[in-house]
Amino acid sequence: MAKKRGIGQITTDLEKTLNADFNALIGLALEGFANKIGKDVSPVDTGFFASSWKASTQRVQAKDEKVAPWSNFPPGSNQGEIRPRHKVPEFNYKKQPTVYIGNTAGYAMSAFSSPKSGIPQFVQGEMRDLVNQTFKEKRTGRIFAQTGQRSVAPVGYQQLGG
Repeated sequence: MAKKRGIGQITTDLEKTLNADFNALIGLALEGFANKIGKDVSPVDTGFFASSWKASTQRVQAKDEKVAPWSNFPPGSNQGEIRPRHKVPEFNYKKQPTVYIGNTAGYAMSAFSSPKSGIPQFVQGEMRDLVNQTFKEKRTGRIFAQTGQRSVAPVGYQQLGG
C-alpha cells in the first residue's frame, strides 16, 4: 500500500513535482533542438551547432568559435558528432521563472535564418507537445479539491482533522 502523507505536505510535494517537470522540459527542449534542428541547419555539418545549445537565466550569446573535436572536421564532412558542450543547470521555477534557450555557435543567427531551419515549426509544434506531455497529470499524485463543506484528500495523502 502506498505510504500516506499528511495533507500539509501537498504544497511541498507539488513544488517538487513542478520543479522536476520544469527541468525535464528544459532538458527535452535542449535535446529536441540539438537532434531535430541542429544537425539539419548547420552550414558545415560537423555537429558543432547541434552541440552548442544552452539553457540559462541570462540571454544566450552566440559567439563561440569551433573547438575540438569539431574544428578538426572539414566543412561538409557530415561528421555530425553531437556532444552537448554546456552543462544543464537545475532551475527553480519560482526563483528562475524565465529560462532562455539559445545556441552559442558564432554563426547561430545565419543558421536560424536558413531556409532549412525548422525552429519555428519545432517551437510551435513539437515544443507545445513536449510542454503538454511533461506537465500532464501523473498517476503519482493529485491535487485535492474542496467539495462543498468537505475537503477531499488526493490519492496517497491522508486527510488530517475534520
